Amino acid sequence: MPPLQQAQRSRHGIGSRLRRVAVFVALVFLAVAYVRARERQLAEQKRLGERAQDNAATISRSLDAVLLQAQILLQSVAYVVNPSAAPEYNDAILQSLFAKTPKGTFANLYVVDTLGRNIGAGVVPVGGRKTINLWKRAYFQAALRSKRFTVGTPVPSQTLAGAPWVVPFILPVVDSTTGRIIALTGASMRVDSLDAVRIARRLPPLSVLTVLDSTGMVLIRTLDANKWIGKMFPNYPQRAVNLQPLGSDTVVPSDIDRIDRLFGTDSVRRVRWRVYVGIPITEVFGPSRRQFVQDMLLGLILSASVVLIGYWLTERFVAPIESLTLDARAISAGDMTRRSTLNSDDEVGTLARAFNQMADAIVQRNAELATSQEHLRQVQKLEALGTFAGGIAHDFNNYLSSIIGHADLAMEELDGNSTARLELASMLTSAHRAADLTKQILVFSRRQVVTPIDLDVNATLRSMQRLLVRLLGENIAFRTEFASRLGSVHIDQGQFEQIVVNLTANARDAMPQGGRFVLRTSRCTVDGIDFIRIDAEDSGSGVPPELRTRIFEPFFTTKDRSHGTGLGLSIVHGILGAAGGSVEVDERHTEGARFTVLLPEGPPVEAPAPVAGFVPPQGHAERILLVDDDAGVLLVAERLLRRGGYQVETAPDGAHALQQLAQASFDLLISDVVMPGVSGPQLVQEAMNRHGAMRVLFISGYPDDDLLPYEVASMNAGFLGKPFTRDSLLRKVRDMLDAPVA
Repeated sequence: MPPLQQAQRSRHGIGSRLRRVAVFVALVFLAVAYVRARERQLAEQKRLGERAQDNAATISRSLDAVLLQAQILLQSVAYVVNPSAAPEYNDAILQSLFAKTPKGTFANLYVVDTLGRNIGAGVVPVGGRKTINLWKRAYFQAALRSKRFTVGTPVPSQTLAGAPWVVPFILPVVDSTTGRIIALTGASMRVDSLDAVRIARRLPPLSVLTVLDSTGMVLIRTLDANKWIGKMFPNYPQRAVNLQPLGSDTVVPSDIDRIDRLFGTDSVRRVRWRVYVGIPITEVFGPSRRQFVQDMLLGLILSASVVLIGYWLTERFVAPIESLTLDARAISAGDMTRRSTLNSDDEVGTLARAFNQMADAIVQRNAELATSQEHLRQVQKLEALGTFAGGIAHDFNNYLSSIIGHADLAMEELDGNSTARLELASMLTSAHRAADLTKQILVFSRRQVVTPIDLDVNATLRSMQRLLVRLLGENIAFRTEFASRLGSVHIDQGQFEQIVVNLTANARDAMPQGGRFVLRTSRCTVDGIDFIRIDAEDSGSGVPPELRTRIFEPFFTTKDRSHGTGLGLSIVHGILGAAGGSVEVDERHTEGARFTVLLPEGPPVEAPAPVAGFVPPQGHAERILLVDDDAGVLLVAERLLRRGGYQVETAPDGAHALQQLAQASFDLLISDVVMPGVSGPQLVQEAMNRHGAMRVLFISGYPDDDLLPYEVASMNAGFLGKPFTRDSLLRKVRDMLDAPVA
């Protein structure tokens, strides 16, 4: 399949795959949200069900305690009353005891004969003791038959105002000699005073406590007590089977009010009572159900957000990047008229514009003019783009490394008279010009590796003259005055060239109508130290005295927004400060402006002897491990090294490299600096920790870490910038292998 068709298919495939992945992730997230929400709901419902059962058990224990308390009280009464004495005698005793009982709990204490007639009471009814006769009461007859403590059905009180419901208790008094019942002591307790009732009333609204006897009669009910106490529970014979085995999670609609409740149930141990505690499911399950709905809504919202983000990323980033990739593949296939049509104001649009500019630079025939114009445009743009421009240059350097390396390999395969060699040579020339362009990008973005050298000032300025002439334009006369026998300055060449270009551009902008510009070199001594002095003198408008203290501040400029950013002179000031030099405005020069640059002078630089027919040094089958996350760079570097006589193993990242280092030994480790996961310096540090000292060569288009120069020095490593040529790579590798392992 042709490359363009493959790219087109890839363009549609990646976007659709990303959307499918987004939908899949959203569905998985929604499923997980449902499972987690359901687990939370079930756990909460189980906890509340257990709480309902605990309430029932608590209430049943409370009723058991009340019955025991009442039985103990009646036993005490049986010891102090005298059934054969006058009722008034027993009244006095019972009134004294009644006064000592908890206030508001017991309604009365009394004693009756075996015919149910009152023969003593703590509180005598208003109508007199004759109004009370228990003979027909079921619990009285049950006590006579069983001769045991008996609890009666709640009845309205005859001694308390408002006739509240009371629970009667009765205990036969048995003659120890004859074993016959001689009297019965009794008491009544307010239903509202029972702890069980108080506990039930602290439950959520519409909760109900129901106590039934063995026949299904309602003994206690906290809702509609007057309507239901003493009556049979509806459909109890048919429902008894279902009501008896209630568990902690049983939901039953009440036959009384048809409200669904979660019931807990338990039995009273001392009597055959059954306790039911019901809490409305709207109160019990409502919060957990609402939380479940909220959790699901949140999960749905987040899932929808994942899908929308996936679609947005596809349209916002993937599609433009795929389009740019398609354009790049078209150019690599030979379509040099192809350009990206992306015109957005974001990073992708900036990358597309930078890509188009690089493509334009490759096809231009006039190398110096194209290089200078592209350099100036990049200077203006990179002042604003900063770090992002460094990232673009890094990618370009990877591409250019692949282009230059493959071209070098192809040149070796062609006959010296082949016309294809001329085409390849032209392509290499354009690639090297593009490399010069990316070098300028790195300088302006401050991502380059600074390599100070002993620089011949006059020779460097002479090599820049044609560039400076075109930078100044035709209406500005340019003249140089170079002192003879100057020493060297110790500075990075790229930074030195940037100083000169910025001073020249500053002079050009000061003379929009034309003028003259002079570059002058000389030697001077300040405080006993020898300096090389460079004067950049123009005939423009000059620098007003009130602005001389601010012109080196970042972003300070007197130009309009279309003619500068105010970074040029501040960059010059920063570079010179780092190199031990200085820059200032000569106040004595009044016709235009004169900027004076001072750099410490070093020994003269000897001109290198001419080398004819350089042959790169060959390897001797040394083992090299090559690590780079860019497949193109990895491939071309491997081929160059193998053809140079080395045995090469490759790794696409730091993790694979560590595995290979654990399996075999290598004479040299060559690693990219910036890689995903484990960076180059991290890889080398870990490798040295595991395997000891080794020879290391870093390669990179830019270091993404300001500490890299110090790390390179601490590891005694070498550095080779991208893009590299066959000769520079093989020479650097040979130098590293010939050096001892530190």
